[in-house]
Amino acid sequence: MDNKSYNTKQRSQLLDYLANHKEKCFSAKELIKNEEIKLGEATIYRTLAKFVGDGTVKKFISPGSDGALYQYNSDTDECSSHFHLKCIACGELIHMECAMMQEITDHVRLHHGFVIDNSKSVLYGLCTICSEKEIS
Repeated sequence: MDNKSYNTKQRSQLLDYLANHKEKCFSAKELIKNEEIKLGEATIYRTLAKFVGDGTVKKFISPGSDGALYQYNSDTDECSSHFHLKCIACGELIHMECAMMQEITDHVRLHHGFVIDNSKSVLYGLCTICSEKEIS
């Protein structure tokens, strides 16, 4: 087996895992510890960087964490048109299709001269399930 084929199989393994869990974000450390992914630490970091570079995977910097979070990018055009909600407890990423956010985007552009990149706009908080757990 040549090195090129080996790298392709490794990339496919990581890509398949991320695609099968496209509603979740993962840190590189979580992927390294994941028993379903049989790849070395350096390979995971290198492959994630490649996927971010080609747009296959989105990279989010989570406040209060010690690293980035990664999510499979199932539709680049779709994600550029809306904001995202990221649960800081479970990691779920919710695509926020809401006219109110478009009003905010328009307001910021018109009144503050700033164009928001919706594909990188993430609001952090707790999803319904996690917020209910905190209350009870």
